[in-house]
Amino acid sequence: MRQLYYTNYQSGNSGLSNGIMSIECGVIMAFLTKRFLLLDGNVSPPANIVSYDGRVDNSSPSRVTDLIDIPVPWAQPDEQDLIQLASSELTEHNLMDCMFYMPGTVDINSPDALDFSRGRSHWLCETEQLSQIPLLRVSEQPLVPGTDHHRHNLSFYSYLFYLDDETRRAVYQLLTRMQAQKPYAELASRVAADLGDFNAVHMRRGDFKVTYGVTVLDRQPWEAIDTLDHHFGRDQRLLICTDERDDPFFDEIKTAWSDHVFIDHHILDNYASDFAALPKNDSLALAYLSQLVAAESMDFVGTMTSTFTAMIQRLRGNRGKQELFKFLWNELPDPGERQERGRHPVSDCVPLEAGVMIPEFNAAYSWSRFTHLINPAWMREWPESFLTAKALASGALAGAESSTSPVVGDDVKTAEVMAYFEGLRVKIRSAVPGLAFKLSKQLYNEMSGDNSNVIAEIEITFYFGRYSLISQGVTFAEVTDETEISRAIIAHLIPILCSVRKNHSWFNGMVFEQAGKVILLVGDWKLDDATAPIADVLCSSGWELLGDEVIPVRADSCSAIPFARCAWPKNTSAQREHKICKLDAVVYGSRQIHNRGSLFALSPSAAVAELARTSRDFSLDRDKAIKRLCELVEQVPVYQLSYSRTEEAPEALAWLSRSGLR
Repeated sequence: MRQLYYTNYQSGNSGLSNGIMSIECGVIMAFLTKRFLLLDGNVSPPANIVSYDGRVDNSSPSRVTDLIDIPVPWAQPDEQDLIQLASSELTEHNLMDCMFYMPGTVDINSPDALDFSRGRSHWLCETEQLSQIPLLRVSEQPLVPGTDHHRHNLSFYSYLFYLDDETRRAVYQLLTRMQAQKPYAELASRVAADLGDFNAVHMRRGDFKVTYGVTVLDRQPWEAIDTLDHHFGRDQRLLICTDERDDPFFDEIKTAWSDHVFIDHHILDNYASDFAALPKNDSLALAYLSQLVAAESMDFVGTMTSTFTAMIQRLRGNRGKQELFKFLWNELPDPGERQERGRHPVSDCVPLEAGVMIPEFNAAYSWSRFTHLINPAWMREWPESFLTAKALASGALAGAESSTSPVVGDDVKTAEVMAYFEGLRVKIRSAVPGLAFKLSKQLYNEMSGDNSNVIAEIEITFYFGRYSLISQGVTFAEVTDETEISRAIIAHLIPILCSVRKNHSWFNGMVFEQAGKVILLVGDWKLDDATAPIADVLCSSGWELLGDEVIPVRADSCSAIPFARCAWPKNTSAQREHKICKLDAVVYGSRQIHNRGSLFALSPSAAVAELARTSRDFSLDRDKAIKRLCELVEQVPVYQLSYSRTEEAPEALAWLSRSGLR
């Protein structure tokens, strides 16, 4: 008898939902390879065990297999019986970095497979050679190549298995039998029916307070209320999934929704005897019941990066409910941001509209349409997992667009943003979902609806991981990183704008304001690992960032004009106000190792020489650029700031905001 030795994620030492996800993958592999499943790590998940004042029996906590039916022949492995069997590991990589395809004739080099992969390169299949091995292992013992840690068996099944329609149909039919065991399903159904119509929210707080990469300690009740108000009526019953009912965080939410139910306590208070009669009546069984009940809600909002939320979203989709995957807020930090347990600076790096994640790319598979900061294997579930009537009948995916190239369906329309400068307009269009919205936050967006004085039109397309920027039918830039789009647009526009607005100098730099004093910061602000970004340092010291990346300065009035904010988009209020400010000073940064911050005035000739280094228009017309710089330094004092660390800048610049410049 051929066997599959499969280890549950972290040998079962994780959370309930992670265990369900991992075991699903092992069940499907055993089914596809026609092997007997040996389920290693089938233990009680140790995470999030709650006592409920002794009202649950945690002496013998549930395993996943105690709560869910396993639809393939299986057993727990006896290592002694396996010693003599020839065996082979299927992969040495984490499952979330792999794709398992079946049948072996599937074209894994097609555009569709490329989109499915989302950058992964490890394709797995039971080859003819592996099929002869009595014991196929998918354990967590081998070290991931190039690392010192063991591999992990964790992934949503929709993201792992690349199957043809016939095979997928068989797998999805299998999964209809991998559901809650009858006693739990029946009790959950009765509780939901007794509740009547209700909405549900999952607010994960307990373990998130000591978890890196989340913001729970800094979030406020009004933020949750604001999101819920977009979707739930306050006269509707609100079911709350959490294991911290008595956390003061919920006080305002309970006031806003007077008809509220904490589902775990509701079950213990009103169905105590029924719960006690279940085969398992520990806190894990109670948590699973809570998921099943929440899945019956009219609408649902969850916690981003929580697989407990993800499983509720999947169950709702399986039931044919409209599931838009709503979240209370973004939990992810900006790349490179400093993190503490339970907190990091709040970020909009995952764009949300009323809690709904905004797609950002054209793609056939839903996980390729969203920011690459999301790990599709576990951070959220996908509609491709839904066991819809169509999927069960035909094997066609619920969330994917059938296509030989990654294009968005007809429901995604071209969006437009009108960038504005000194009475001139640039029309930017793209069908890439969410991209126009992001550019409107980075480039000053003209909202008047006036289409006059349009000096350029730019079209942005996205195919196979590459953005193309097109003007007048000619591609002027191609980038692979979305963060480079606005910079490519600026580089294209500066020569055009310089040709029609001849009285401006264009600088690489940033503009800050404090106490009514405005400074243009240019020069050397390179960072190392020990140096904080200058924008962070100055804004934390009370300066307001008005613009960055490229700063146009009108020579006759010495006014800085807001044009873009690309490198540091955290403070956008001034950008929306289109605040034109007369400069009080220009500061040229000069990095000097072991030189404590010092500020000194530059002579006009030295100032012109230093400013020419950061002038974007100098290469376009050298003589005219120098003339404009001379006009500028005659009217505005220019200083050089020598520094070793950017943290020294606020103290060195402090007197500028207090002095009587000009």
